[in-house]
Amino acid sequence: MTTLQRLELPYTETARPYFATLANEPGAIWFHSGNPARAGHRWEWCSAWPDTRYKMLANQQVQREHQGKTSVIDTHDFLGWLATQQPELAIDNDLPFTSGLAGHLNYEAGHGLQGLTGRHPSPTCLASIDRYNWSLVIDHEQRRSFLCLSEHLSETLRRRVIAWFETHRGHTPERHSEPAIAPLNWRSGMSREAYQQRFATLKNYILAGDIYQANLTRPWYADIDTRITDWAIYSQLIDRVQAPYAVFHRAADHTLMSVSPERFITVNQGRIITQPIKGTRPRGATPEADQRLAQELELSEKDRAENLMIVDLLRNDLSRNARAGSVKVPELCKPVTFSNVHHLVSTITADLAAGATPLDLLRDAFPGGSITGAPKRRAMEIIDELEVCARGPYCGTAFWLSDSGAFDSNILIRSLLRTPNQLMCSGGGGIVADSLANDEYEESATKVAHILNALGTVSGR
Repeated sequence: MTTLQRLELPYTETARPYFATLANEPGAIWFHSGNPARAGHRWEWCSAWPDTRYKMLANQQVQREHQGKTSVIDTHDFLGWLATQQPELAIDNDLPFTSGLAGHLNYEAGHGLQGLTGRHPSPTCLASIDRYNWSLVIDHEQRRSFLCLSEHLSETLRRRVIAWFETHRGHTPERHSEPAIAPLNWRSGMSREAYQQRFATLKNYILAGDIYQANLTRPWYADIDTRITDWAIYSQLIDRVQAPYAVFHRAADHTLMSVSPERFITVNQGRIITQPIKGTRPRGATPEADQRLAQELELSEKDRAENLMIVDLLRNDLSRNARAGSVKVPELCKPVTFSNVHHLVSTITADLAAGATPLDLLRDAFPGGSITGAPKRRAMEIIDELEVCARGPYCGTAFWLSDSGAFDSNILIRSLLRTPNQLMCSGGGGIVADSLANDEYEESATKVAHILNALGTVSGR
């Protein structure tokens, strides 16, 4: 049995006060569900200072950095190789993540899995996954906070984490408001005319029978002073926007800041759940208008058909690593209201097959069907042909895999990519045979408007 040291800290309604003391440290990571936590959300956790960092490079190689040493591994199956870095540990605890692997995959990390070569250079490494041997876990149901230290934590890092613990064990950190950043000027990376041209090409592929659906997206960019910290940006964002599958990750060569509303895959004691989102309406200006828009979405044959196509794709993806006959759809096209939009959300469940691992499941389902299309491989080819740049983390996935075997992941929509002097945010939607170009163009802007407006102003749509 692996030894796990568990120390208690004062409980807080959110991990934010603790994470604020870590956020600008190397490898800082925080999986949470809004600020304060939404109803029914039990767990959140954060960490920093990973023992080992893994970067997937553009040529599909892996760069491993550990205690000042760097090695490059030549592999075309990053997730399969990563599974070999997850020790088989017997950890008996009821916490979701105490130690393990966590980070995110860019959308383009899925090209190799589908046998594709993208035409757009990636602005960052294709994946950034870190090995954490300690974590701060908050249980909102029992209103307790735990600092967890694995026996595999290096002595240098153990001393550093214990020093951090000693600073905070008697009291929670004081909440210091980050200074507001100067309003950013967001600019669209694809004009209405350019979008309409690409939409028309995509529609022709659908009418010709190449695909049933594909997700067409477009980017927005903002220049930002290099002196502004990642945490200042994210603090301002989450003051205004909350989401159930949010994550912050200071990756190896960039920073991911996400307020994603979409779960991808979770595995707990062999039980698999995925919840694709397809179908969108904006929130109404009045309660009456809001209800009308929600009902319109629920009754839309187009949106339900779009959701059903992705459900079928995911059922097929999950079945590759699920126990035969266990794949079920307990909820189909359920209307769910978020801070800025209404969505249709379906739920698919299954049991993990004997011998399969969560990383096998992720590899064979990535990228998610809700942000690619059907059939997936052909949709991805068309996406690469029509979109103007690499998506980066957008439409990828952030995930954690605990040493206990528990696993959770999201779809990285509603996300920001921070490189030293620029922020990038993208939005889009699924295109089907009866989609209309102007409607889809406006919907892509609606989906990210709350994020862009939280940090600045938008030039045009």
